Amino acid sequence: MKVYELQKVYFEEAYRTGEHGWPVTEPERFVMDFLKKNKRSLAGKRLLDIGSGEGRHTIAAAMEGLVAYGMDYQFLAVKRAIGFSKGKDIKGSLHFIAGDIFNIPFKDGAFDVLIDYGVLHHIKKPDAMDYINRLPLLLKERGYFILSCFSNRFKHYEGERRKRDWTAHRGHYDRFFKKKDLYEIFADTFEIIDVAEEINGLHAFYHILMRKR
Repeated sequence: MKVYELQKVYFEEAYRTGEHGWPVTEPERFVMDFLKKNKRSLAGKRLLDIGSGEGRHTIAAAMEGLVAYGMDYQFLAVKRAIGFSKGKDIKGSLHFIAGDIFNIPFKDGAFDVLIDYGVLHHIKKPDAMDYINRLPLLLKERGYFILSCFSNRFKHYEGERRKRDWTAHRGHYDRFFKKKDLYEIFADTFEIIDVAEEINGLHAFYHILMRKR
């Protein structure tokens, strides 16, 4: 079975059981700081949360007054997100759809904000630029992009050693980034406003706020 097929099975099982190890309903502080700081200017703006999972950031954006779309290729994730959205104080509007990152079903310039919390680092290196090149096209002029991806300091277990910046691990593909990698990939297309590295035990992530040039 190929990597993406194994990965799809892995995520299907993760969402079926709800026992996967990543946050379910609590949005990241990095995202909330951005939403709160820019609340006035973002009111009524359109946001796409790519790989939205159980919808924690999509729901948070809609509660802050944005027109928020969450997209995930896992139907179970979308179903769980809709369930978690029930009873929330939605000040903007909220939409969830099933969709493929390599065939995102929206027109160019459709969004003011994009969020990717956990998609890029599961895309194989030879395929990554197809996805990355699509992102600025989806954004309006001076639109924002918020990305979270694995830092090269990330470890699955104590003492893990890697000779390359990616691995296939228990049915899914993981890629790891250095800070300089992010500038090399994105700096020509995006103004990089903030880069924060979060280390929580063995797990390490980069959270990046960018703006389309």
